[in-house]
Amino acid sequence: SVRLNTDGMPPGVHFATVDAIDASDPDRGNLFSLPITVIVPHTKFVSKDEPTLKLNDSEHVILKENGLDIATTYELVQGVPNRRFLTVPRGAEYATIKLRGRKLGTSTSPRVLVHAIPFVGGDMPNSECQLKRLYAMKDGVEEEYHVRVKGGSTLELCLQLLWLANPCPASIAADIEFHSLDIRSSTLISSQPITITAAKEFARLGASTPLRSEQLNASCSLKSVRRTLRPQSSAIKLGLADLDVQPPSDAEVRSSDSQQSATALGTQIYEMRLGYKFSIEGDKEIKARPSIPSLFAQIYDSPIDSQLWALEDSNSQILAYGGAIHHADPVSLKKGDYTVTLLIRHPNRDVLEKMKNTPCEISLTLPDALTCNLYDELDKASTPGLKDDGRSPLGSMLLRKGSHKDIYVSRPTEDLPAWVAPGDILVGSLVLDKDKEGVTSMDVLYVAPPKPKKEDSEKEKSDSEEKPDSLEDVVFKAKLDHMAKLRAKNATLYQEHATELKKERPSSVPLLSELLSFALESPVPSTELSEEKWRAKEVELVYNAMQNTNDGPIDVISLAQYFGLNEPDKDELEADEEAKKLNKEMKEQRKVLRKTLLSRAALAGDLADKDSLAVAGLGEAVTELKKWVSVACLESDKEKVKLAIILARHARICQDKKATAVSILLKAKKDLSGKELKQVDDELVKVYGLFDGMVHVGDNLKEGMLARFPVLKRGV
Repeated sequence: SVRLNTDGMPPGVHFATVDAIDASDPDRGNLFSLPITVIVPHTKFVSKDEPTLKLNDSEHVILKENGLDIATTYELVQGVPNRRFLTVPRGAEYATIKLRGRKLGTSTSPRVLVHAIPFVGGDMPNSECQLKRLYAMKDGVEEEYHVRVKGGSTLELCLQLLWLANPCPASIAADIEFHSLDIRSSTLISSQPITITAAKEFARLGASTPLRSEQLNASCSLKSVRRTLRPQSSAIKLGLADLDVQPPSDAEVRSSDSQQSATALGTQIYEMRLGYKFSIEGDKEIKARPSIPSLFAQIYDSPIDSQLWALEDSNSQILAYGGAIHHADPVSLKKGDYTVTLLIRHPNRDVLEKMKNTPCEISLTLPDALTCNLYDELDKASTPGLKDDGRSPLGSMLLRKGSHKDIYVSRPTEDLPAWVAPGDILVGSLVLDKDKEGVTSMDVLYVAPPKPKKEDSEKEKSDSEEKPDSLEDVVFKAKLDHMAKLRAKNATLYQEHATELKKERPSSVPLLSELLSFALESPVPSTELSEEKWRAKEVELVYNAMQNTNDGPIDVISLAQYFGLNEPDKDELEADEEAKKLNKEMKEQRKVLRKTLLSRAALAGDLADKDSLAVAGLGEAVTELKKWVSVACLESDKEKVKLAIILARHARICQDKKATAVSILLKAKKDLSGKELKQVDDELVKVYGLFDGMVHVGDNLKEGMLARFPVLKRGV
């Protein structure tokens, strides 16, 4: 062991090494060296009896009358750092640094780099706690900075005059004030946030003022949602034999056969890829950022060789990368499915096997921050939903030195976004002084509770009183389900069953819906030369079969009359079984009619795009389509993309309105998501090709499609 005697050492930094030398063979030099750094604080030499430490004729360190704060002066020369080391009082949580220029003898404003380091022990990254600012000196103007500190440790305050923009030396006076609300844990950066559990309506904490009177002006809000994912896939394999090799140590090289290469002596590295899946819901974009918290901010002490993650959309387009240190910027994501692929490397396969369940965290930004009210009374915090009892949240106040104040943080009373799932963690911060947010903020977590049950006694009553299907209805539905399985396997047998069911129930709407699905999805017979013409013919047969003029179940005029009026409200439907049955039948007919018209117009557009003789058919199909179908009445983005392409083709082919077609397609790209957007891009390329001088726009779009819809998946 090495013991140090620091008595008599002046303030500042002192460095030395203890060298170990073989006494029997001193010519070998040092066997090893122990570096030793000793920091003697300047405040060690000041006290209430002797409050002033004079460093030279123009620099000093003074302990103020309260025995707590420090005043010091700096004489700065260009490019030379000037350091002060100050002992932080026990219990202090943050320091306020006030700087002001002295004796400015130049018209320019000298610029000074301010660097405050409150703690250097442990494994905490310096970026988490240090203060680094550029200070422009102005005569008579005081600048104020705040930095978190740890009681009992040493705070270094270093100032350096920038040499490039400062023609002469500068003089600065600094006041350092120490503050505390005695509310944080004793560690400088703590992973112990304020937590409001799903069952508890509030969290409790207390603020005290052991050092001086403090201003309490608190607020709390939640700004993001953290969702934890488990891997849905994992794969481990060896890396490349010539590249992914951990080099051998010098001892291994010296002890081995000299003819062996370093690659042969090294350790082969294994790779593990974990796949995480999540979805974005809602019509608005949400900013998302993946991370691996258990492995984050670790380099030299990391348990693995390396890590890298990639965020991909459903088209395999890589939207963002991230690694072990700095957080990636959040990415705005539309509604859809996304995948995070994590690459982890290690020389030991067993280590990777035990890390197969490493969780991934997705941080989702809330569109609007949720406010958590603060109270100083327990009964108010435990019933945050009450508002009419004269309560008022905790306001701004001055806490006298030595006083204490209980603070209760209640859960947000606003409704959580619909996409927040039970178990998600809502994250925000409690700020104790809004004017000093950077040093008085604490993390707040709220565990999303199960969603409240929406009481609908009428619906439950209706479900309990609803008559069960008859045996004939159950058998007929089973036959339709069996036909759906034969759709792509046996077209001949499918047609036989369809003929039988048409005879059994010629006016069945579910049967017509199944026949429409067959026309759109079944394999094209080998005897047919054109897929579009065959499918268009089959859809037309279904469309004609559903008309009441052909003994079909749908009377378009009656359907239009029914929905042209206001629908009966829920109470009227519950009271009248016949009206309820009619409403259900009408909605089924309208749904299958819309689906048929949409498919009919889409196939007509495909034909008209290739054959000018089919243009009239497209115009007729779109005219019928517009009577029944709009974007608002379609549920899936796939159907909305199909409608946008139909309307764009109608504008381009039938009306010769190319600009209108571009407008429709660009709006679809902005509002919708999914793999079907590639069809929108393909259609845009066609339209751009019809404009004079816009070939380059189409070429640029084609290049962008290679990135948005990659043919070869890159991954990590």
